[in-house]
Amino acid sequence: MFAYLIAVLQTLPKSIENGCNDTFRSFRERNFRIFTIGMFISSIGGWMQGLALSWLVYRLTGSAAALGIVIFAGNLPLLFLLFIGGIAADRYDKRKILLVCNTVAMLQAILLSFLQFTNESSLGLIVTLSIILGCTIAFEVPARQSLVPTLVKDQLHLANAIGLSSASFHVSRMIGPALGGALIAAYGEQICFAINALSFVAALISLCALRLPQVDKESSRAKKDQSEKLISKADARANFYAILRSPGVYTLLFLAAFVTTCGLQYTVLMPIIASELLHGQAVAYGFLTTAAGLGALVGSLSIAYTGNKKGRRRRIGIATVILSLVLVPLAFSQSMAISIAAIIVAGICLSIHWNGGNSLMQQCVEPSSRGKLMGVYTTFTLGLAPFTALLAGWAAEHYGVTMALVASAAAMLCGALLYLIQVRRLNDLC
Repeated sequence: MFAYLIAVLQTLPKSIENGCNDTFRSFRERNFRIFTIGMFISSIGGWMQGLALSWLVYRLTGSAAALGIVIFAGNLPLLFLLFIGGIAADRYDKRKILLVCNTVAMLQAILLSFLQFTNESSLGLIVTLSIILGCTIAFEVPARQSLVPTLVKDQLHLANAIGLSSASFHVSRMIGPALGGALIAAYGEQICFAINALSFVAALISLCALRLPQVDKESSRAKKDQSEKLISKADARANFYAILRSPGVYTLLFLAAFVTTCGLQYTVLMPIIASELLHGQAVAYGFLTTAAGLGALVGSLSIAYTGNKKGRRRRIGIATVILSLVLVPLAFSQSMAISIAAIIVAGICLSIHWNGGNSLMQQCVEPSSRGKLMGVYTTFTLGLAPFTALLAGWAAEHYGVTMALVASAAAMLCGALLYLIQVRRLNDLC
C-alpha cells in the first residue's frame, strides 16, 4: 500500500501537467489567445455594470416587479433580433460586426455613467439604454460565438475552445461582481458604469489585432458562391429547417427553453435574495454573483477538459436535474454560506448546460450556416430571458422570493426529466 502511494505521488506532477495541457490546449493558438484576453477584460466591466444597474433599479424603486421590467426591456430585443444577428454573422465580416457592437456598447456605458454622475438617471432612461444594449448584444453574441471556431485550426478542439472561452467569461463573472459590489458601497453605481466603458478598449484592441488570413476569406466566398449556384435559396432554407427538426437539435432547444424560463429566475432575483433572505446589501449581492461565476468557471473547465468525450447529451440533462434540486435549499436558506454553496453548484450546472449545448450545436451544421443556428440557439438560451425576468419579478412580488424559486425549480425538473427521456437513445452526433 505504501509503495502504491509513493508511485501515485511520483506520477502526480506529470498527470497534472498532462491535464493542464489537455484543458488549456486552445490557448496555444495566437488568435484565440488574443481574442479571449480582450473579451475577458471587457467582460469584467460588463459584469460590474450589470450588477450596478440591477442594484440601482432596486435601490431607486424597492420593487421586484420594476427590476423584472428593466431586465425584460434589456432582453426583449434578443427575442426578435438574435436570428437576424445570426444571418448577419453568416453574410458579413464577423470581426467588423463585433467592432461596431462593442463601440455602441461603450457609448451606452458612457451615457449611463454621465447620467448617474449628474443625477439625471430615471427608470425610463435606464429602460431605454437597456433596450439599446439588448439590440447590440443580439448582433454581438452570434458573431462572437461563430467566430470562435475560426480561431482554432483543429476543429477537434472546438469543444475545448468553447469551454475555455466560457471559462474566461466566468472568471470575469467572479471578479466583476465582487469588485463592483465593493465599489458601489464606497463610491456608488456610477463608477462601475465608467469602468465598463473603459474596458471596451481592450475588446476593440484585441479585435484589431486578430490575424484572419485573407486567403480563408476569399476561399469561403468562392465556396459560398459555388454553393449558391448549386443550391437554390428555397432548398437552402429547407435544409436549415431540416437541421432544426433533427432530434439532436430540437431536444437541445427544448431543454434550453426550460432552463432559460425556469432555471435562470434565481439570477434575476439575486438582489432580492441578498436583501430579503440574507439581509445584506450590495456587497452581499456581489458575493452571490461571484459565487455563481465560480461555479460557472468550474463547469466551463470541465467542458474544456472532457472535450468530445461521449455522453455529453446525458451530462447536460443530469446537470439540469441537479440545478433544479439545488434551488430548493437556496429558496429557504437564510445563511450566506448555504446560499453561496447552492449558487456555486447551480453555476456549475448552468455552465455544463450552456457550453455542452453550444459545442453540440456547432457540430450540427456547416460553417456557412453556423451563425444562423447559433442565432436560433441563443434565442432559446437568451431570447426567452425577458419572460424569465417578468415571471420572476411577478412571482416574487405576489408570492415571495421563496415560493418563486420553488415553483421555478419544480417546472425545470419536469423539463429536465422529459429531455432525458427524449435523448436516452441518442448519441452525441446530430
